[in-house]
Amino acid sequence: MEDKLFLNRFGRRFTIGLIASISFLVLYTIISLMDAWPAGNYDEGEFAWCERFASGIILEPVNTLTNLAFVVVGLVILHRTDQQENSNMNGFTRGGVIPVLYAGAVISIGLGSFAMHGTRTVFGGFLDWSGMLVFILFPVLYRLREFIGWSDEIFVRNHILLSVLVLGIEFFRNSDDIIGIGEGLRRFGFFRDFVWAECIGLWIIFELRIYLERTSYGSIERVFMLSAAPITLALLTFSTSWPWQLVALCATFVIFSLLVNETKPPSIYRPTQKWFVMGTCSFIIGMLIWPFGKDGSEFCHPDSIFQIHGLWHLLCAFATWCFYLHFVSEKIRDSSESE
Repeated sequence: MEDKLFLNRFGRRFTIGLIASISFLVLYTIISLMDAWPAGNYDEGEFAWCERFASGIILEPVNTLTNLAFVVVGLVILHRTDQQENSNMNGFTRGGVIPVLYAGAVISIGLGSFAMHGTRTVFGGFLDWSGMLVFILFPVLYRLREFIGWSDEIFVRNHILLSVLVLGIEFFRNSDDIIGIGEGLRRFGFFRDFVWAECIGLWIIFELRIYLERTSYGSIERVFMLSAAPITLALLTFSTSWPWQLVALCATFVIFSLLVNETKPPSIYRPTQKWFVMGTCSFIIGMLIWPFGKDGSEFCHPDSIFQIHGLWHLLCAFATWCFYLHFVSEKIRDSSESE
């Protein structure tokens, strides 16, 4: 009876998400108490992301616990999804699996980064990047779905398949350190950073194309704005030891801008753009302060409870919440509807 009351009050999706999150944290604790995590990817006495290592099962307390903000955001989304009245306004309001997939991706960011900062192991790092990549694939494919007319089921299937492919490549790339098999694919060390930056740029291009459709800008002006925004962000935030990566990244943004510019965007009504703007600003601010949270920065204070990298987590968690509100507030218009 109590279980039914809990489900009725908080919702089935929220309950499943809560159980899954708690189960992960319990498993993390058991593995840590058994000292069963693989060797860490740090040297003795080294600081990781400016925070001095603590004794116990969590090496970086602040940088680790701030990741629970992602878990909270994901659970709130699941709770809202359970409580909302379903409508055909957009993919997030139909009561299907799309908002669940988004919430799960947000939670996976938090739990993956929790494992990375808590253990400082290569496998923890793999979980960290897994959550990030699964999340960033979502908005790109969600927008692509609307441009080319995928059903909700096809979108979910493609997101799962592409996530498995990307994570499989990332796992194999680090297989020697994670499971001690093979030599990995070290020559493809650029892979995860490039995919991450590429997806962010493509998402920006999709969003701008939808927005610019209702403006009076000409085709050439649109291409310039579509490509300039992601290129500027890449130049400001994308760090690499191989300059060709940045050149390739910018080149793909220009090519994709040309292609998207010639494509008729979906007819989407947005009562406001503030949530996308707020989410983007929060993420960009986080990206700009991110380098100051690294070892060797003049702002690095290993024993402080205020950690810049922890602030980066909070800013990104807030951005995921804003992007959810952005998606859920949209209305997809039929071609028969008037503007």
